[in-house]
Amino acid sequence: MVNISIVNSRYVISKERLDAEYYKPSFLEIEKNLSKLHCERLENLVESIKKGIFYILAEEYRARGVPFLRVSNIGNPFIEKKNLVYISPEKNQEHKSTSLKPEDIVISKGGTIGYVGVITPDIGNCNICQDIIGVKGVKKTEVNPYFLAIFLLTKYGQSQLHRGRSQQVQAHLTLDVVRNLLVPILPKEFQHHIEKLVKQAYEKRKLAEEKYQQAEESLYELLGIRKKEIERLEAEKAYETNFKEIKQSFRFDAEYYHPKYLGIVDLMKRVPFEVKPLKEVVKISNETIDPTKEPYKNKRLKYIPIAKINESGEIFEWDEFYGWQAPSRARMVIRKGDILIPSLSGTFDKIALVPEELDGQLATTGCFVVRARKDYPEFLFLFFRNPLFKRQLERLTTGAIMSAVPKTIFGNLLVPDIPKDEQQEITNLVKEYFKLRKEARQLVQRAIKEIEEAIKNVSRSNGE
Repeated sequence: MVNISIVNSRYVISKERLDAEYYKPSFLEIEKNLSKLHCERLENLVESIKKGIFYILAEEYRARGVPFLRVSNIGNPFIEKKNLVYISPEKNQEHKSTSLKPEDIVISKGGTIGYVGVITPDIGNCNICQDIIGVKGVKKTEVNPYFLAIFLLTKYGQSQLHRGRSQQVQAHLTLDVVRNLLVPILPKEFQHHIEKLVKQAYEKRKLAEEKYQQAEESLYELLGIRKKEIERLEAEKAYETNFKEIKQSFRFDAEYYHPKYLGIVDLMKRVPFEVKPLKEVVKISNETIDPTKEPYKNKRLKYIPIAKINESGEIFEWDEFYGWQAPSRARMVIRKGDILIPSLSGTFDKIALVPEELDGQLATTGCFVVRARKDYPEFLFLFFRNPLFKRQLERLTTGAIMSAVPKTIFGNLLVPDIPKDEQQEITNLVKEYFKLRKEARQLVQRAIKEIEEAIKNVSRSNGE
């Protein structure tokens, strides 16, 4: 359905925006509702609003030091620690104007626009990349920082962020847009209530990470391998191989012979269980449909592209459409408990477990669909996310521009065949991990909904 907006020319001149998208009815409706509330511009509620370090080389990252946040670390509204990198204290001091502390807020300005995170105590003092805007020193006498972060995730905050993005080849947010965001000043007690919900969610997230770490430690203990052994292999800088091995593998890329790959095979030989090819332990599903044809083309379907898979291993977002609208990659049928393993290099951190609500739905053909035969799916999920498996995936990728794992060799990857009764403890920990993450997410969604309802009620009341 076509949406049409008719606006006064004076209004257009005052906004200094000539792009039609800026005047979408939904954007205008949000602006109208906020105009009925007591709002303050964001710049008046904080000490400063700055974009991150303009230029920093990957080789300047450190294994320890000051956390350096990138867009992928912003988890709406918490900071994801997975793939978190660090910079030296000296580098942080050099860019101290962009350093942040707990209860400061980050907003993604480039790449994916409008992600919002609040710096929590476990992250501590940190710094940010150029694709992030840092909101420093929230004035607590005016607004609660946790309330502010959640407000920015509501439709009222997201609408302003997306409406204000620049309309260039690669859209981004400017500092002026963020400075001029309108923030409703709702009662202090209500703001404190939102803070309590966010902190409850934060505690559940922390507990979930503890469960995951316990599961990982138990897995290493079960396999008789120490995590430090893998880390030592990955730290190797110089290595060599012989011509016989090159001829046998017919691979001329030096990375193929790195100890972090070859050493993994040696470690697998030490596992106190029989090691078998993957295809002998699980079912690698090839179940596909063409949703554009009968009987599916008029059915409403859910679809998981790789972009919708969270690096935590969760799937809680998806695309939805009628079969006839399906993209060409929406072909793989998935079942509850399936494990999705992306085939494309650079996406192996997105190995995920299919939840119940996606049973019988679709995933991209860019994923392998692994179905447990006699193992617990949660146990397989954890093992597949371990370097013992992921390094095998990385080593076997082929192709120059879009390197991926060929289907013909995926089933030959090595996995230990572990009796099901020895998987129980790890499986329970992984189940707890998913349960706690879901509960945390529900608390955040509740906070978002309550703010939206409060704004709607006050706007309606003031409009009468």
